Amino acid sequence: MSKRQELELKQQQAARKQWIQVGVIIGAIALVLIGGAIVLSETSKPKAPELPSVVVVQKPLPPSAEVNGRAWGPKDAPIKIEEFLDFQCPACASFSREPEAGVIEAFASSGKVRFESNNFQFKGNESRRAGEAALCAADQNQYWSMNATIFANQPRVHGEDDLGYFSDARLKEMAQKLGLDMPSFSTCLDSRKYEAQVQAEFDRAESLGIQQTPTFLVNGKPFPGVRTADDFKQIFAEVAPEVKFE
Repeated sequence: MSKRQELELKQQQAARKQWIQVGVIIGAIALVLIGGAIVLSETSKPKAPELPSVVVVQKPLPPSAEVNGRAWGPKDAPIKIEEFLDFQCPACASFSREPEAGVIEAFASSGKVRFESNNFQFKGNESRRAGEAALCAADQNQYWSMNATIFANQPRVHGEDDLGYFSDARLKEMAQKLGLDMPSFSTCLDSRKYEAQVQAEFDRAESLGIQQTPTFLVNGKPFPGVRTADDFKQIFAEVAPEVKFE
């Protein structure tokens, strides 16, 4: 081999070594960038909220409440109120906490008003599961307490849904603390016994043109928003003026 050939060979080997070194450096930089992207992705994910302890609300059955149901008042009452609610709706929780008791006190024993609670669970999967859980509680004549308890455990940050506040585990904890028969309740919830019913009520609400919760249909006429007993008296005078209350 001539000196010229030896020189060319050495140059080729040096160039090959240099390219290998460059490749190693590029690979190392790529690994750092990928690792940083993964860390950034993980840190940018919203953290699951620290959930507060489950609280329960033992609510007495309204006068004239249907056994194992979610309505009160006679079926042939001249005035019919249909409530459409979502369990992740702050306004619905507000009605449950305060005005509802006054409405029950004013009208549940009158024999002139029927009140029915219906699902319009549009905020997320947990709303629907909460609706199913409330119906499972109704099987044990505990709808009203479960209804109030679910509302009492609503997400603390409103506008963000499905944060785990109404996970199956927490819904079961609510039922347990209310004293429900847990094997029966768990079987009901796990089997999705009321999935189709919650969906059917949602579909009906949409077909009626309901766009917010709570909305109250009074003799078929919609009245959205939280309503007090005095509000309902004015509504009754509008939709059923022939029905008199003392």
